[in-house]
Amino acid sequence: MAVPGNLASPGLRIVGGLIDVILLGIVAGIINRLINDQRGFISLVIGLVLYVAYFAYFWSQRGQSVGMMVFGFKVRDQATGQFPDLGKAALRGVVWYLEVLFTICLVGAIGWLWQLWDPQRQAIHDKVAGTIVTSS
Repeated sequence: MAVPGNLASPGLRIVGGLIDVILLGIVAGIINRLINDQRGFISLVIGLVLYVAYFAYFWSQRGQSVGMMVFGFKVRDQATGQFPDLGKAALRGVVWYLEVLFTICLVGAIGWLWQLWDPQRQAIHDKVAGTIVTSS
């Protein structure tokens, strides 16, 4: 368990997440433009694969995504304090992607905003994967 003073600021976590959304949105937009997906299903699959691969790599290898690097935040396994393994990072990435996807209907937004009132400042993707985000 991390002490609250070491946990990352929820507001800055959301800003870091928005940086990642913009970055990944640009990459996904370019890919979707190249494949010219008219129905949108392939775009959803590409988005899922892109988000999960990006986050699984960065969170398991560096403990932080590009958006988190701006603030020096790190994702850590709640039980061990280490960076999450590839499986936990991928699981966290799947839930993170679904939260982004469903933000438009408020369900995903609640998943992100959960960290504002949670004592461990965990969003739903943290709870599912058993991770916390620290400021160091």
